[in-house]
Amino acid sequence: MATSPCSSSGVSSSSSSGFGMDTGLEIKTKSVEQTLVPLISQITTLINHKEKPKKSEKTLQAIQRVGQAVNQAVGRFVTVGETIGNENRELKEEMGFACSEARRAGE
Repeated sequence: MATSPCSSSGVSSSSSSGFGMDTGLEIKTKSVEQTLVPLISQITTLINHKEKPKKSEKTLQAIQRVGQAVNQAVGRFVTVGETIGNENRELKEEMGFACSEARRAGE
C-alpha cells in the first residue's frame, strides 16, 4: 500500500502494488485522506489474510464482515464522489470516471 505524508495543502502518493491497478494517486484534501484511511486498512487486512493458509470458521466470518464493510464504505464513498461531480462542472467528467472505476473494482 502507498504511504503518504500529511499536509494541509494536499497529499501525493504513488507506488506499485502488484495487483494490476494504477496506484498513482493524489489526495487533494486532508479530510478525503482521513476518510480513506479506514477503508485502506480494511482492504489491507483482507489482502494480508489471503496469504495465511489456515482459516477457522470464526476467521472466515470476520473476513466476510470486513468484506461487507468495505463494500458498503466504497458504495458510500462513490455516492459522495458522484454528488461532488454533479455539483462541480469542472470535476464532473473526471469524478464520473473515478466513480465508475471504483464500482467496477468492487464487482
